[in-house]
Amino acid sequence: MDTYTNERDACELKNEEVVWRTFKQGDKQAFAALYGRYFKMLFQYGLKVSEDRDFVKDCIHDLFIDLWRNKENLTDPKSVKAYLLSAIQHKLLRQLSRVRTRQNEITRMKFPAFVDCREDQMIEDQIHLEQNYIVSKALNALTKRQQEAIYLKFYSNLSYKEVAATMSISVDSIYNLISKAIDCLQHELNKVPAQKL
Repeated sequence: MDTYTNERDACELKNEEVVWRTFKQGDKQAFAALYGRYFKMLFQYGLKVSEDRDFVKDCIHDLFIDLWRNKENLTDPKSVKAYLLSAIQHKLLRQLSRVRTRQNEITRMKFPAFVDCREDQMIEDQIHLEQNYIVSKALNALTKRQQEAIYLKFYSNLSYKEVAATMSISVDSIYNLISKAIDCLQHELNKVPAQKL
């Protein structure tokens, strides 16, 4: 039994090494095989670092993008599994540090008012005030990361590429994040009677 187990482990290890070397040569099927084989393991590990499932998925996605871009410069690790676990741990911790820094900045930010008002003036249009409240409430239903992405894209008028660089995640992840944020806003706004919008 022990002999069988050792042979099986040796076979899996050899197969792992072959897939890794083939991926490094630019084989997309080998790359897909790595992703398929290790995604679940990396995701489960990532949830121990952060409970934000979308954040963990984004980090894994970005890790594999980095691997593909740098494939020719990668070494041959003794264990691909251990290498990937170490890589995702470092990426998660780096990203969490950046996210915390940005979230502290976001909490000090205020979204620009939708209504032009001055402190020494009464708000003239009650409808606009209600709309401002409704949209602000919908924005507050978003996660901090979604708020940041929306703020950078639609209030700061940055391109998707610029938002990705600012938030240190891939452009694909930004598209995904903003798409989910817009869906969430739509869901929140659909709860409001049409005459109030």
